[in-house]
Amino acid sequence: MVCRGEMIKIRILKAGKLSKISPGAGFTLIELIAVLFIISIMLAFAIPEFSRNMMRNDAKTTLNWIVFNVSKLKKEARHQGKDFSMCIHPDTNLIQIKTESTDSESTDSESTQGDVLAQFLVPEDVTLGRVNFNRPGQESETDSCIRFYKKGYSDHAIVHISDNDGIIFSCMIQPFLHRVKIYKKYVQFE
Repeated sequence: MVCRGEMIKIRILKAGKLSKISPGAGFTLIELIAVLFIISIMLAFAIPEFSRNMMRNDAKTTLNWIVFNVSKLKKEARHQGKDFSMCIHPDTNLIQIKTESTDSESTDSESTQGDVLAQFLVPEDVTLGRVNFNRPGQESETDSCIRFYKKGYSDHAIVHISDNDGIIFSCMIQPFLHRVKIYKKYVQFE
C-alpha cells in the first residue's frame, strides 16, 4: 500500500522528466539569423509580384471582362438560338449585354431594344472609346451595339478603351473566332 506522500513524489518525478531539457536542444543565434535572412530575401521578390497581382490595373479588368463575355455570347447565341448584343456607351462608361429584339424595318445597330442581361460599369480611370465596325456607316460616336448572331458569329468590330496613363487598347472582335485580339495601340479597319 502506497501512502499519500509517496504518490505525490511519483507524480512530481514523472512531470520532472517531461520538463527536462537536454543541453543540446534549441537553435543557435547564427541559425536564427540565417533563417531570417533567407525569409527576407524571399519576401523581397514575392511582395512586388503579390502587389502587382492584387492591385490589378482597371484597364486589364475591363479588357478581361470584354474578352470573357465576347466568347460567352457567341457560345450562348448559338446554344440558345437567340441573337444577343453588347452595347458600348462611351458617354456613361457602361457596357450592357442585351437580348436582341430589333424592329423588322430598321437594321441600324442602335435601334436594339431588349432585356438587359448584364451590365459592367467601367472604372473611373478607364475610358470607353468609339466602336469601329468593318462595314461603312456603322460606327458611332455615342452608342454602338455589337451583335452576336444565333448561328455563332458576330459583327467584325474593334472596341477602343484607354486608361489615365494615356495607353490605348483596341479589342478586335473577329466574326467567326471566339477569341478577341488585343492591341496596345489604336487600331482601325483599312
